[in-house]
Formats: sequence, structure tokens, C-alpha cells
Amino acid sequence: MDNLLKIQATAAPVRMQVVSVLQQAIESGRFAPGDRLIERELCDLTGVSRTSVREALRELESRGLVQMVPNRGPIVAVLTPQEARDLYEVRAALEGLAGELFAVRASDVQVRQLRAKVNEIKRQARNGEIVNLPLVKDGFYELLFEGAGNSGAKSMLDGIHSRITILRRTTLSRPDRAIVMASELDEIMDAIEAREPEATRKACVRHIRMAATVALEILSEDDETFAAER
Repeated sequence: MDNLLKIQATAAPVRMQVVSVLQQAIESGRFAPGDRLIERELCDLTGVSRTSVREALRELESRGLVQMVPNRGPIVAVLTPQEARDLYEVRAALEGLAGELFAVRASDVQVRQLRAKVNEIKRQARNGEIVNLPLVKDGFYELLFEGAGNSGAKSMLDGIHSRITILRRTTLSRPDRAIVMASELDEIMDAIEAREPEATRKACVRHIRMAATVALEILSEDDETFAAER
């Protein structure tokens, strides 16, 4: 898997390639929250200079995915319960807006494409195919934002999703969460197909609030475990 981190010769700036592969590694769980990101090791993994790695880490820090810790250096960001709560509150408002706009603005083709994505999520959830679910759900959001037609909301949500993705794989590993999540998306889809913007907004907000509840439970358990181990 580490070979996937190697930077390829393309026209894109090396720094942005490093940012991309490291962000994917964080979002996929290759680097977990709290893991140290040692420059020398990252240089070996990516095959680029220490300067490129440092620039990429600074960019990831600006995106909230990396934290600089005194006497330790860069680590994968660790969300506190309060930070997660704040992010989910903003996410609920923005995704509620995106869903509402999609129900009004999306073409019939976009609605069918979104339904196909939800059906795929439901299939994977039923079959216990948890590993690929975050990627498929990212596709759901890409279609949702495209059909909503609001670039400002998409830009803000992109940053929030990057930080919350760190938690997503953990929440989906909870028993039955994937099934419940798929049911929540089905409810959103039903409202969209009925072209009911207010019902869509409410369904989106309910979905995010449910995800927030699970994420905050996990973070609280992690805090209790850490306190017990001290």
C-alpha cells in the first residue's frame, strides 16, 4: 500500500501532489489521529524532498488535518468533542441548504444519478462492505453539491468534510451504523424525488445530527480510555 504514496511524474506541482496523497492517506486511515508524521519517513514513502514534504504539511495544517505539537512535530489532527460538535453543527446547516437547493435546482438526470449512488450505498451497507463506503459517500456528496449549484456552500463543506472524514471510518464501524446511515440517505432521496425542498433540508439535518451523536459518543469513550490509562 505504501507504494501508492509514491509521487508520479505529472504536470501538477510536486507540493500539491504530496498534499493530495497525504490527505488521502489520512482520510483512508493509513495515518490515524495522533500519529506522528516524521518528515524523513514521509520523504521515503513519497520519494520527494524534505522541502516538498514540509510545504505539504503546512498546507494540511491549514486544512485542519495536521497539528504541530511542541517537542513532537507534526501529527495527524485529533478532534476534541467540542471541535467535532462545532463542525457537525455547521455541517448540518450547510448540507441542509445543499439538499434544499438540490431538490429545487437539480435536473431529472442528476436526481437519477443521486438515487443510483444511494442504492449503491444501501447495497454495500447490507453486505457489510464498510471499507469502500466512505469513498462511495464522497461520490454522493459530489453529486449533491453539483446539483445544488452553490459553489460557496461546496467550498465551505469541502473543508469540513476533510476534517470529519477522520471520524467517518470509525463511526461506520459501529454495529448497524452503516445500515442506519443508508436509511437516512434513502429518506433524503425520497424527499428529493418528491421535489420537496423543506423536507429534504430536514432529512439532511437529521442525518448529520445522527452522525454527530455517534461521533461524539466515540470521542467521549476515547477520552475516558485515555484518562484511565494515565
